[in-house]
Amino acid sequence: MATLRYSARKNDRDEYWSVIDIFTGQPTVYKDILLDCLDFDEVDDMVDCLNYLNAQRLGILKQP
Repeated sequence: MATLRYSARKNDRDEYWSVIDIFTGQPTVYKDILLDCLDFDEVDDMVDCLNYLNAQRLGILKQP
C-alpha cells in the first residue's frame, strides 16, 4: 500500500489545524494558498482531496 502524502496536524499555538506534507514536514501550499490555521473539518476534507489527487497523479487510482 502506498503512503499517504498529506496528513492533519494540530497547531501548538492555537486551536487551528494544518495540512502537512509528510515528505517536508511543513504546511502544504495548494494553488498559492497556505493550508494552515484551518478548522478540523476543513483540514480533514483537504487531506482527503489532496491524497486522492496525489494517488491519481501517481497512477495508483484509475479514473472510471
